[in-house]
Amino acid sequence: MRQIFRSLIAPIRAVLTRHPSPEDVNSVVSGTAFGAFITALNAVIYVIGAFDKEEVSFLAPWLGAVVVLCAVLSWMSIRSSKRAVRRVSKRTARRLMITSVLLALPWAALPIHVFALHGAGDPHGAGEPMLVMVVSTGMLAGGVLVLHRALTAAVTYMTTILLAVTGSVQIGGWEEAWPITAYCFIYGMFLAYFATSAGDTARQRDESVAALSQAVEGLRAARDENYLLANIDDTTGLLNRKAFNARLAEAVAQQASNGGGFSVLLMDLDRFKNVNDLFGHSVGDELLAEIARRLRANLHEGDVIGRIGGDEFCIILVEAATEAQIKSVAGRLLEALNVPARLAGRQVHPGASIGAVICPDDAADPVELFLKADLALNRAKEAGRGQCVKFDDHLRQQVITNDRIEAGLRDALKDNLLYVQYQPKISLRDGRPMGAEALVRWTLPDGQKVSPEFFLSIAAERGLLPSLSRHIAEAVADHILGWRAEGLNPGKIALNIHPDDIKSPELLMETIQMFESKGITGDDLLLEITEGCLIGRGTDMVSRLLDALADRGYDLSLDDFGTGHAALAHLKKIPVAEIKIDRSFVSGLEVRRDDRAIVAAITEIARGMGIRSVAEGVETQAQCDMLKALGVEVGQGYLWSRPISAESFAAYLAEQQRKVG
Repeated sequence: MRQIFRSLIAPIRAVLTRHPSPEDVNSVVSGTAFGAFITALNAVIYVIGAFDKEEVSFLAPWLGAVVVLCAVLSWMSIRSSKRAVRRVSKRTARRLMITSVLLALPWAALPIHVFALHGAGDPHGAGEPMLVMVVSTGMLAGGVLVLHRALTAAVTYMTTILLAVTGSVQIGGWEEAWPITAYCFIYGMFLAYFATSAGDTARQRDESVAALSQAVEGLRAARDENYLLANIDDTTGLLNRKAFNARLAEAVAQQASNGGGFSVLLMDLDRFKNVNDLFGHSVGDELLAEIARRLRANLHEGDVIGRIGGDEFCIILVEAATEAQIKSVAGRLLEALNVPARLAGRQVHPGASIGAVICPDDAADPVELFLKADLALNRAKEAGRGQCVKFDDHLRQQVITNDRIEAGLRDALKDNLLYVQYQPKISLRDGRPMGAEALVRWTLPDGQKVSPEFFLSIAAERGLLPSLSRHIAEAVADHILGWRAEGLNPGKIALNIHPDDIKSPELLMETIQMFESKGITGDDLLLEITEGCLIGRGTDMVSRLLDALADRGYDLSLDDFGTGHAALAHLKKIPVAEIKIDRSFVSGLEVRRDDRAIVAAITEIARGMGIRSVAEGVETQAQCDMLKALGVEVGQGYLWSRPISAESFAAYLAEQQRKVG
């Protein structure tokens, strides 16, 4: 029996002793002022309805006490509502209990005065009992409604009034005492059940709202994170290329609608790759972050800054629409960037070159703005770096020429007017062919030949290089398969890799896979690169890519060796199998001692590192003899053959095989 009793009492006890939460207290505090107002209003109504001269001695102080009590409680409630409750202490819980008792006292005093002190036979109380019951019952329900979030306080309020009513009717000898007592008990149980259910519902609602708020905050945080991932560069905190392009498109559209103008600066850090090579990528990243800080510090708040490449930044100057304004801002930026930076215990000397363009004076399209700013930037770098060059008439004429070449290139690709020729490579030891270099050629319909150096740079600039490189690769593959079908052995064919091919490793690997799908591997191909592939913009991952190609079985040939910036350092970092001595050194062998010394030094370096040496531009037998005496292994040049067609090269191979046979 005791166990059953405990099992029944336990949940009731748990409910009654539940410590109020901050939300419970905030709910009670917010409702107290309104409850106090209703209490005072009901007290006034009761006094008006039950006014009797004989009762003034009770009604006046009672009403005054009620009004003062309600005013004090309202003031306390309003003051407390200005600060949110974060934690509910035991003291706060006790204050809730005291508040509930104070709210109940007027309606406990009223039945005591009417039912207990007057009694059932008092003629002065004959008209009041019904009004007292109605008002007390109403205030009982209203008080429980206000306090339902704090069940203990609600029960305390309710018990205070119900005990006063039931005790008063019993003391006063009312005939209805027991029915009223039973009614009060049942009504109290109902109100307790209501307070419990309403409180639980409110708390569940709070939990649901909290969960929803948490979910919304999570979604907002995820949205913000996605925005950062999609639009912000991790290293610098600036806009990335995609986000900057969007802002540039907005600026162009706004200019078209509202007029005015703005400028675009394309900035490239000078010798940034040297920082990565000498100090490591972590110092390089620190330098990029420092550059971003300096740019922000020297630009107006409304200007837009983005990092659009490895060491490339682009800026929209919203308030600069003249060349003088551009020069002023660019000069300030260059001065700030030239200040040495102390990074990771090392002193780094940053610097930059800037190309500038004005919208709409120079261009009114985002792509064209970028293109012309890039031309100006290239001119700045060619002119000695560390300066700003604005797009001008000379560059505009260059754009017109380049547009014409681009249009011709597109037609040539479509009409298959580009073709590949081959220049044999000859062993200087025994005169045998050692393969050939594949060279792309373009002849205009009028018979004019366009220099590959010229149209390849335009193809790279205008986005035609992937199509052009693939066209050349497919032509070389078809020729190798054709020679193989004729029983000819061309040796390794050197395929030139443009610097922009290196910057698009996915497309380059697709080309390699195309060769391999046709049975052409590293036994048939040699990949020829220049030092331009290893320096400049977008080349941070070159070493890893070249290592992957070497691991796949492809020999690498470093063309124009000795004419670049850091040739010896490159030999240490990439798996080169062959170096090609530039024709500028070969042409002076017969007359210049310094050229002979350079060729001898390059040859000795190659021999010491186990690398094959190839001399380009060999035109005389004297040059050939000197190269052979210096230890050069392979020659290439007009002495043996000009670049010839695939058919002529096949005939050349067949003739060489007959000689050997």
